[in-house]
Amino acid sequence: MKPHYRHISVLQKEVVDYAPPSTRTILDCTLGGGGHSHSLLEKYPKACLYGIDRDAIAVKAADRKLQNFRKQTRLIHASFSELPDLSDKWGNPGFDYIIADIGVSSEQLSCPERGFSFINEGPLDMRMDPDRQHFTAENIVNKANEHELVSILRNFGEERYARKIVSTILEERRKKTFKTTLELAELVKNVIPNKMKKKGFNPATRTFQALRIAVNNELQELTSLLEHTPSFLKPSGRLAVISFHSLEDRMVKQQFRKWENPCVCPTDLPYCVCGEIPLGKVLTRRQVKASKEEIAKNPRSRSAHLRVFAKTSR
Repeated sequence: MKPHYRHISVLQKEVVDYAPPSTRTILDCTLGGGGHSHSLLEKYPKACLYGIDRDAIAVKAADRKLQNFRKQTRLIHASFSELPDLSDKWGNPGFDYIIADIGVSSEQLSCPERGFSFINEGPLDMRMDPDRQHFTAENIVNKANEHELVSILRNFGEERYARKIVSTILEERRKKTFKTTLELAELVKNVIPNKMKKKGFNPATRTFQALRIAVNNELQELTSLLEHTPSFLKPSGRLAVISFHSLEDRMVKQQFRKWENPCVCPTDLPYCVCGEIPLGKVLTRRQVKASKEEIAKNPRSRSAHLRVFAKTSR
């Protein structure tokens, strides 16, 4: 176990500022070392905090970070899809504030042995929960068929050159088994035309993102989170979600809008007859982004988008 957990929580001030004024119960769905939770408990020292993370290392790091608040915290190694069962075990407390920081953490990226990075040599792993997951990026790259690989790169990475990358992977894996991150990153770099490469943007970014999402079932997990969190919120409670790429941000934006305006009646009807009732209000008409000062200190925050939804008070 490493003595220091290197994840830097993004948009900490903004997350705290959007908390309901009388926050007493908090659910942190992505502990990631406890940065957001610690900031919230400093502002609301009487609040009870429940926290989960699918990375066991993150849960241990958060426990250390929150050691001064241990009497009022319950931290568990779990994923979004396990929240309904956990809520039952906790006695269905209801939450004033639920937060989720979606995606890979700084710590995961900085550890070559986790296999998330296309910069440092490591195994093609990418599992967020290696204790309970067995399917790795190596399995996908070496065993998935052409259709499956193209679908993953296009749907999860929005990779323009998906078919060309996949055809090269298929050709190369007839000669050898892909084992390391740099093997794959170099292949992608060589496939993408130089004129399409952007300064400061690694050509393998989208491919690695797509494989990571596939390995960890991330979009399905996010769907589960968005499906269940409204029932976990107290009246006037709020849900804050930070995402780092367009797929996740689009899902959050669309779901928030649907909660705010669930009516499915034809637009030519003079009034609503479907009976769908709004759950609340979107507090962030546009995504909240990191300040220039934060980006200068933590470049990763440049991609962070925060959206907040408030449940109705009734």
